[in-house]
Amino acid sequence: MKWWKKLMRDVTKPEIPAKLKKWKKKYDTAKSKYEGVLSEIERYENLYDGDRRVNVNPNKGDGYAPVVSTNVRNITFDLTESEVDISIPFPQVTPVHEEDEEQAKLIEAFLKAEMKKLRLKAKNDIKERTTPVTGGSFDLVEWDNTIKTHCAVGDLSVEGLHPENVIPQPGVTEIEKMDYIFIRTTQTKDYIKRRFGVDVSEETTDNDLEDENLEDIIQLVTVYYRNEEGGIGLFRWVGDVIVEDLEDYEARHIKKCTKCGATVVGSVCACGSKSFKEEKDEMDHVMVPMPKTVRDSETGEELVVLDEFGNPVMEPKPIEIPYYKPNLIPLILRRNISKYKSFLGYSDAKAIEDQQDAVKKLGSKTNEKTLKAGSFLTLPEGLNVETTDKEFKIVRVKNPSEMAMINVLNCQADISKDLTLLETNYQWAKSALGITDAYQGKYDSSATSGAAKQYSINQAAGRLESKREMKNESFAKLYEYMFKKALAYADQPMPITYEGKDGKRVYSHFDKADFLKRDSSGEWYWNDEFLFDIDPTSTLLTNREAMWNQNDIKLQSGAYGQLGDLRTMRLYWQQQERSGYPNAGETLAEIERMLAEQNEQQAMLAQMPQEGVPNEMPNM
Repeated sequence: MKWWKKLMRDVTKPEIPAKLKKWKKKYDTAKSKYEGVLSEIERYENLYDGDRRVNVNPNKGDGYAPVVSTNVRNITFDLTESEVDISIPFPQVTPVHEEDEEQAKLIEAFLKAEMKKLRLKAKNDIKERTTPVTGGSFDLVEWDNTIKTHCAVGDLSVEGLHPENVIPQPGVTEIEKMDYIFIRTTQTKDYIKRRFGVDVSEETTDNDLEDENLEDIIQLVTVYYRNEEGGIGLFRWVGDVIVEDLEDYEARHIKKCTKCGATVVGSVCACGSKSFKEEKDEMDHVMVPMPKTVRDSETGEELVVLDEFGNPVMEPKPIEIPYYKPNLIPLILRRNISKYKSFLGYSDAKAIEDQQDAVKKLGSKTNEKTLKAGSFLTLPEGLNVETTDKEFKIVRVKNPSEMAMINVLNCQADISKDLTLLETNYQWAKSALGITDAYQGKYDSSATSGAAKQYSINQAAGRLESKREMKNESFAKLYEYMFKKALAYADQPMPITYEGKDGKRVYSHFDKADFLKRDSSGEWYWNDEFLFDIDPTSTLLTNREAMWNQNDIKLQSGAYGQLGDLRTMRLYWQQQERSGYPNAGETLAEIERMLAEQNEQQAMLAQMPQEGVPNEMPNM
């Protein structure tokens, strides 16, 4: 923005509201307290990107040296990529009450269906690199009403956030215990206008984008906070303009016409008015199956209608119940390694920062030694030598003594010790992160057998177990938040598809009405009493080839029955079909046909009279 435009804006703009002043002050304080962590995040990402800068001697000061490395062996990238695990752990839902077992299975099926729709594999691929480098990563779980399908309005939204976009409340390390937390994102001014209906075309923000060609890019700051009632509030702003202010973020809001009082969907009321006021919608109206009743004409008593078997006849009836509220700040942190009194986890890049710096310096040193080495030619004074590209060059000497003075001196520097020290630093870095050669798929001289190699891999996996647990914990929390958001906002049944016990597809719906329960006093409540964890077998379930191999091993061990028996083969190929083995269905159908023929032949043989045995016993 031109300087005179800024001046005119500052002169004519209205006074900043008190609430915006309050949150901007809190944001500036939190950001200044978190500045050290933000600068570390930038430094660690530079290491992962192969930054050529090298540190000065720490005994002589801080900062970068005036020269840069000419040859970077990026061990930060190398070892980070060695840890990447793109697999997505599947949800495991355990009900608190025995009667909710079917609902738990339905939740699992719903979450697995949402995993595919949300493309969590692609999001996880980014987090697999961001988490170890910066120490953590985030997921923002929201319900997006702009998503519309033929069957429903709204759907779940999971957005991955870089740690530099999240500014925590100072002094608090757990999101669940925070009173507020800030999220800053870069958006276009047109997006703000479309999404929130607020014009921010005259605003500028501190997003460090000074290029005149990027005038349309601004920084949107969002704060989630605990309101006075303990619920969740939301406040957004751009520059000095309030974009959104929801004191009760999880509550439903409806538009009422100021002229006729009708509820409005869209931009114009049925009466033609375009003036609305927003009100909070507290109660949900849900149809639930309840016993059908009739009133006795004589006594006036309500009687339950029974069917022919004496069971109550059920019919859908409307009930009124407060909307479900998750009461959660919708932000999930995935730490790399837990660290006491730290919001983010411990960074792998920080753990090997000294080794990476030494490797860069040694790489430059060996590079310089090798490139500056060469050969020197000694000649008698006044003797000329041809410097053409001919195969044979003529040197004219006057006597044998001049011939003896022609010599070549090779000056090659010894870089063996430098390479040894470079490799030593690489091994130190691997040791710090718990990564072995066998784990990387490289030759491991310490593993003299297949069993030893597997043991070496298992050792590395054990060192990395904490990181996997942090990943599993974040996904378990993600699945819990996804379920609670759907329970709060999915007003229409959401279609889901899953595999039943018989291996066939089951088509069903996730309907929040199924999670309404009645307590002993007759009061209705939303049932969210489920425990969310990760299925430990999910990695095997997603690896079809591993499952096929396991089925082969079970067949050879006799777990399916005697080898050669058609019933054994039928059971084996049923398992292979459920595991998605190619053409398993055709093979299974052929075995079923052969088994039917075998049973038919056995039945015919059973009906035939045995040799030497009469068909009927003689009369006595």
